[in-house]
Amino acid sequence: MKKLLAFCLTVAVMLPVSTAFAQEAPAMPAWSMKLQMVITDTCGVNCPCLFGLDPHHDHCRFVGGFHITEGKYGDVSLDEVTWGMLGEFTGSRENQKWIYTAYYIDKSSSKAQRNALRAILSGPPFSMLGEQLGISIGKVNINVPDSPVGKHTLDMGKLGKFDVQPAIGNDPNTPITLANPVYPFPVKMLSLGTAVGTFSDHGKDMKLDEVNIGSGEIGSFELSGGGA
Repeated sequence: MKKLLAFCLTVAVMLPVSTAFAQEAPAMPAWSMKLQMVITDTCGVNCPCLFGLDPHHDHCRFVGGFHITEGKYGDVSLDEVTWGMLGEFTGSRENQKWIYTAYYIDKSSSKAQRNALRAILSGPPFSMLGEQLGISIGKVNINVPDSPVGKHTLDMGKLGKFDVQPAIGNDPNTPITLANPVYPFPVKMLSLGTAVGTFSDHGKDMKLDEVNIGSGEIGSFELSGGGA
């Protein structure tokens, strides 16, 4: 996602996501998430957003899945919950503008976990990423293979599904990675790849195929907020 990648938030001025978290008012319990991420978007594998440049096609539409390997919201455990995100933005790092976002919580989550994630995703910095189209419950699943060069899958049930194949360098067992990308989330390292699949919700369609191959990004990061 170009993503998932030269994103800044408008808070009176353009701020990176990490700064927005730092300025978040303590209006909710302390929360934290360690996340495994699979992102697909309409830029090519050579996504300019990762370098802070304007996206391909003058805009970037993306769909991502985030699996919480370890997480808490107050006393509520968020371990093993997966959530998804649809979004679109335009512009480079200096003049980036978010158009909209929508969020999805996997239906296997408990009522307490859903309420916790709704609270997190409806507040800053997520609420600052353009118009928020809603937070819904449905299938959100990420399949992470044993091999780092294996195919990753993001399954959003009836809304769509994407396969992400990591790009491979001279060593056939090592994916091509990018360190310190321009990104809305504090991702330090990304595995780059190709994405094919379809998605449709809120009147926003995304179709990536053998002719119109999209970008895929795989990584992990941590987020936290709330509390004192």
